[in-house]
Amino acid sequence: MGRGSRGSGRYDPEEDYEYEYERRPRRRPHPPSSRSYRSHAYPQRRRRVWPLLLAGCGMGILFTVAAAAIVVFLAFRTSQGHPLSLGPMGSPHTFTKEDSVQVPISSIAQMQICNKIGNVMVQVDPGAHATTVMTQKIVHMSSQSDADQEFKRITVAVQPPTTINDALTCTKPATTPTSTTTNATVASNAPGNALTINVAMPDGNDMMNTTSDAVDIVVKIPQNALPADGPTMLLNVEAPVGDITIDGLSGTLNVKGSTGNVSIKHAILASGSRIETGQGNITFNGLIMVPPDPATPTRYFIQDEQGNIDVTLPANTNITVDANTNVGAIHSEFAVPVNNNGGPVNYHGPLDPAAGNASPSVLVLDVSTGDVNIHKATS
Repeated sequence: MGRGSRGSGRYDPEEDYEYEYERRPRRRPHPPSSRSYRSHAYPQRRRRVWPLLLAGCGMGILFTVAAAAIVVFLAFRTSQGHPLSLGPMGSPHTFTKEDSVQVPISSIAQMQICNKIGNVMVQVDPGAHATTVMTQKIVHMSSQSDADQEFKRITVAVQPPTTINDALTCTKPATTPTSTTTNATVASNAPGNALTINVAMPDGNDMMNTTSDAVDIVVKIPQNALPADGPTMLLNVEAPVGDITIDGLSGTLNVKGSTGNVSIKHAILASGSRIETGQGNITFNGLIMVPPDPATPTRYFIQDEQGNIDVTLPANTNITVDANTNVGAIHSEFAVPVNNNGGPVNYHGPLDPAAGNASPSVLVLDVSTGDVNIHKATS
């Protein structure tokens, strides 16, 4: 007789279920945090979630790397003075336009060059028959037609100061000559002996403008166009972004850069000369015009924020040197006593201590971060 026939003789499924339930041992359920519960309760969820998480992490890493690469590329372009601009249609290309102008000036006693972005070179060329100003405009646009429009927006004025049309882009006016450059003062008062080169860039208020526009300038001057009565040229060059090179000019030289190297050679510095840059190296190879009268001392400045100063002077130069560096060293081929200890270093005294009484005129060599190197000219 089956289990369901007790009492009434009929099979009762509820009674059979109760019988089985009473005799089946109860299992203690696993706590939700146990290993068994996790492995049996959610087997499908583990296999579905992890592939998605891994794929998401991979995509995130790819996007991060791509973004970092773009940032590094743009930063590099900006540090070179030619930041990338996509222009109105993207995919920019480099376009250049060259021009050359002969200046109808038989002699030049004063020159001022204002160029915000681009290299500047002023060179005395013995083989030249006339003063020539060569320019190269550089733009980054998506097409030739856009580049031609941009070229028109960049103006280069090569004129005497009295006929200049646009306001000068230099932050400082032409330096007033000192009493030691009397000849230059008289000469510069004549408009026919002065030359101004002024570069005006687009203002950047519209979509057509790119911030990577630049103009390179090369000025070649014949030897017979220079003042014949000594180092009396008045030269003012301001080029914040770009290299500046001066070759063969002598007089009161005021050269100001910001990001770029400055190189001056075959030159004579007259009283009041100032050569400076913010980031870059300064190289000078030439003479210092020291007044013979000790009662009228003068000063000459070569200053750099970040970079090295290299000065080469004749062995018989008689001048007082004021050399300073906050982070760097002072090296001299003259017998200058310095103690390079890794910190601020300075020296104030005669360039050649063994030469006797030093001139009271002072050559200032000042750099914030970098070295000061003083060399003897070999010839």
